[in-house]
Amino acid sequence: MTKIYKYFSNDVIELVFEKEGFCGVKCSLPKDYNDPYELFLGMDLNTPTDQLAFYKDIISEIPQSPTTCFSKSPIVSPMWAHYANNHTGFVLEFDLKGLQSHFDGNPIWDVDYRKQPLESLKKILERAAVLKKPRYSFDLQEAVFVESYFAKYDDWKYEQECRFVDMKNVTEKVVGNDILYIPCEVVTAIIVGPKYPEDSITLSKEVAAINSLAWYELVIGKSHPKPYMKSESEETFTFSEECITPSTSTCNSCAEPLVVDSELCSWCNITEADKENAARNNPFRMINAMGQLDSYMSSMSKIGK
Repeated sequence: MTKIYKYFSNDVIELVFEKEGFCGVKCSLPKDYNDPYELFLGMDLNTPTDQLAFYKDIISEIPQSPTTCFSKSPIVSPMWAHYANNHTGFVLEFDLKGLQSHFDGNPIWDVDYRKQPLESLKKILERAAVLKKPRYSFDLQEAVFVESYFAKYDDWKYEQECRFVDMKNVTEKVVGNDILYIPCEVVTAIIVGPKYPEDSITLSKEVAAINSLAWYELVIGKSHPKPYMKSESEETFTFSEECITPSTSTCNSCAEPLVVDSELCSWCNITEADKENAARNNPFRMINAMGQLDSYMSSMSKIGK
């Protein structure tokens, strides 16, 4: 079952679940996107200026539909940094098919990441600008609509983004904001960040219980290459194949998920003898015992300058 995810700062959790039975998600308009170049991505700039002017005019007529963004992964570190306030926020998990069924007629499509403009759009523009027939301008505007809502530069690929666009006027105005109210039955889990405020943990668990959500805490481990999750009962989970699944193997000491068949992770496998041997062979310890470590480090740092 495919899931999608949305990142939030920790201070909005009560606001998000303010309406009983629903999760309120704020939407934005294309003109407010975080990438100011999105509307111009679709066009090859090696195009006659009269056609570029025509393209720009068509862009100005694109409907500004409320839009909200999701990610296909809950473990994207830059997303936690940017949208979940440096890992202090939370992520909600949604059932994609449930969303699509409830909001039938509103696209929930993946964003297409590209390094260069869509080649076919240049031909559509040329036909519309040269022949000046309404049906060709309509084709251009349709193509530009898809580009403006569902295309971004390749630099943003890490977001693994998909977008909901309100084409059926299902959002509601709340204090000047466009809010999409999603039924809680299609919200399946909440994941709090590793720096989530301690005094708010209980509230997050209460929200999860009231709305029948699975509760997880994101963990940045010592040996596992990606962030993983821990449940209230201290069970560990990893994200793979578009969903959160129980870890198949964990370290017998620290309980981190294992990537190799072993009883202990690499760090917990270090023995006391290993530690003693490392200490004996550490040259900095010997220099420090002679009282010369600071001067040595200072001299070494000047080499090559």
